[in-house]
Amino acid sequence: MSTNGFPPAPNSPGAAPATNGGNGLAVGSLVLGIVGVVVGFFVAFVGIIAGVVGLILGIIARRRGLNRGMVLAGIILSAIAIVIGIIGIILAGVLVSQMMQNQ
Repeated sequence: MSTNGFPPAPNSPGAAPATNGGNGLAVGSLVLGIVGVVVGFFVAFVGIIAGVVGLILGIIARRRGLNRGMVLAGIILSAIAIVIGIIGIILAGVLVSQMMQNQ
């Protein structure tokens, strides 16, 4: 093995490669979307809040060009959570109105 007159390169371990670490927004959007959909069936306000925050995180992550599949899933689930929360509030209002009329 020829080294062309130069000593061989040292075999020291290098630093770990730098990672982007920017998928946190995408993961946050996805998690909040899932939580908003699941909890939105039982507590409408929590579903709406989780959906709005998840939607905002998803939009920010999409503008940064992060993992497109995860971001898109987070945005869609967050929008669904908002809709489920709004429907839940409307149904609760109708139910309370019907109960008040029956008394």
